[in-house]
Amino acid sequence: MVCPECGREIPEGHLYCDTCGTEVRIVPDFEPEVENSITESLSSVAETLTEEKTEEKEEHTEGEHEKQKNLFVLSLGCIFVFALIVLVGYFSFNAYVSSPEYQHKTAMTKIEEGNYEAALVSLQSAQDAGGSYEEIQMEMIACYQALGDEQSYLENLYELVRHEGISRERLMQGYDQIIAFYEGREQYEQINTLLQDCPETSVQEKYARFMASMPEFNYVEGAYNEVVPLKILSNTNGHIYYTMNGRNPDRYSEEYTSPIFLESGEYEITAVFINEYGIQSPYAKAVYQIDVSMPFAPEVDAYSGDFYTPQMLHVEAEEGCQIYYTTDGSEPDGLSSMYTGFLPMPLGDSSFKFVAIDENGVSSEVTVRNYHLELITDYKKEDAQNVVLRYLLDAGRISSPDGTISEEDPRKMIYVFACCVNIVDEGDFYIFSEYIESPDGSRVKTGSYYAVGIYNLPLYGTQFDARTSNFALNTELLREGAVDLVDEPDVTGEVSQSETEQAVAEESAAD
Repeated sequence: MVCPECGREIPEGHLYCDTCGTEVRIVPDFEPEVENSITESLSSVAETLTEEKTEEKEEHTEGEHEKQKNLFVLSLGCIFVFALIVLVGYFSFNAYVSSPEYQHKTAMTKIEEGNYEAALVSLQSAQDAGGSYEEIQMEMIACYQALGDEQSYLENLYELVRHEGISRERLMQGYDQIIAFYEGREQYEQINTLLQDCPETSVQEKYARFMASMPEFNYVEGAYNEVVPLKILSNTNGHIYYTMNGRNPDRYSEEYTSPIFLESGEYEITAVFINEYGIQSPYAKAVYQIDVSMPFAPEVDAYSGDFYTPQMLHVEAEEGCQIYYTTDGSEPDGLSSMYTGFLPMPLGDSSFKFVAIDENGVSSEVTVRNYHLELITDYKKEDAQNVVLRYLLDAGRISSPDGTISEEDPRKMIYVFACCVNIVDEGDFYIFSEYIESPDGSRVKTGSYYAVGIYNLPLYGTQFDARTSNFALNTELLREGAVDLVDEPDVTGEVSQSETEQAVAEESAAD
């Protein structure tokens, strides 16, 4: 403290100044200005303290509010997170339950339990959810089959085979099941309809036997200046029927078995195919205009009538034509017997039809001849055959009259009447062809022939002379014939007319 009188420093605790002795005043003198100043200062301090306290209180209140607010927000956040977790779990579970994998797995469990109806519900859900169409569809088909629901079974099979993008394996499997279903019920028309609409050729090829496709012609319709050998083709086994006048054929119409030769004229061909299951195809139609020159009919030197000596028929036609003939009354064509220049008149009654066909396949008018040949002789062909057998027995070539060769060789020598001919400068003869017959009845022609005189039965060996289109004797007399037959037993075998006709045809075709 400083002395107010002398200005010296007064030590702490002293009541008087050590220098001047002035008393130190503890309480200062009252000064109104100072008091006012102090009062103002104190009021200012009080106000400041009050404001600070108010501010502190307000800050404290605001902090409490902030804490409460933060706690509320935190609580809301926790609730939201929990709810979100619950929702995610819920939707995840629902998504899993609705997934094609879960539904498919559920369906398989139901199938194992034999609950096919519930399995179908799960399979449909799996398919709706985007599961494998082919696999699920096949399992649905199996469920319908197990339930015996034929309508749904077929509907789903049809849906399978018509589905775009289906694999070839599933496609074949689907068609296999549909066709097996119809085949088991003999509903072949449904199979044909199914296959006709099938775009997969491999399926049609596999089941071609059930199809009845429209027949096809080997010539397109139109105009031709040559004979058309028309063929009608089908896709599988069955029968083709046709008409040539534009009418629709049926199973009672002409059946197609060989090419139809279309000559000059107009033809409207209509054909239908019926397969082995009785399924009928659509009709195939074609119109042909044929304009070709017809050759002249063949000329035969022997007119129809009765004859009493062997006759050789000579037939002529235009150059470039081939002659064909029949003896059974049918119309001759390019598949009939061919005339080669050797054609003896048969014994008894016979009827010939001749046609000439040119190199373009055009047929002429048919020439018809009817004959009756009866020989004026005491000896028939059976007597002539007896002469041949007697000669072979005497020569040791056979061991018994039935033609058996020997005890060691059970085969037989068979002699078939071929024809009767006139050999120039030699006379009229019966001709026999030689065959060897095995125990099983089969025959082999040896190429040897025998000629027996018609009027007194002399026996000769003979051969066919291609230069003269007739036979010629090639040996000396082998047996007298009629003289040697006196008092000898009959050994003649049967000579059938069918064998005779066959032999004539063979001689004509071979020579």
